Amino acid sequence: PLYAEVDNDPFEKVNRITYSLNARLDEALLKPFASGYQSYTPKVAKQGIQNFFDNLDDVRVGVNDLMQLKFTQAAKDFGRFLTNSTLGVAGLFDIADPAFNLEKNKQDFGKTLAHWGVGSGPYLVLPFFGPSTARDALGLSVDAAAADPIPAIDHVRSRNGLLATKSTGRRAGYLAFEELIIGDEYLFVRGLYLQGRAHAISGDTVQLTFDDF
Repeated sequence: PLYAEVDNDPFEKVNRITYSLNARLDEALLKPFASGYQSYTPKVAKQGIQNFFDNLDDVRVGVNDLMQLKFTQAAKDFGRFLTNSTLGVAGLFDIADPAFNLEKNKQDFGKTLAHWGVGSGPYLVLPFFGPSTARDALGLSVDAAAADPIPAIDHVRSRNGLLATKSTGRRAGYLAFEELIIGDEYLFVRGLYLQGRAHAISGDTVQLTFDDF
């Protein structure tokens, strides 16, 4: 198994401050919206919203496939996007997976950098975005600028509405996760992120260790 490095945190003091500020913002704004969304939005609507954003994400996935020279996978992921954008009614329904066996793939520029040998660098907690590394922070900025179609939308209200809905849905997905946190919340989240990210990049089995929490 792969044991992900969880102690590469030379900026821990600053990271903890940022983590605390993010947590306060979350409690005051994001979590209440996410809780309401989770409680009052019909399941079929939540699934449709998730499918819609997954479909937009396939653009970023396909672009990063190409940058990793994974041309067959890129064709599949762009095929997913085209199929769900048309037959799936703008991505509200995932037709590509059950009908054409085109499963959802996860890819980003952080993974692309790792593919070409760039190390993760130190652990970082980004304002508003949360856990990351130096490599993934760069990947996040490149994806947002070059491969994510939402920031490119010119209509400000539409763009902001999509970003807000995406953030609310994502936050709602983490509500159940909070019950799993034990010990030092900062260390728990750091370890979970780094080890989970190591698994996502390598594809190997990760031994999750929480002895220090």
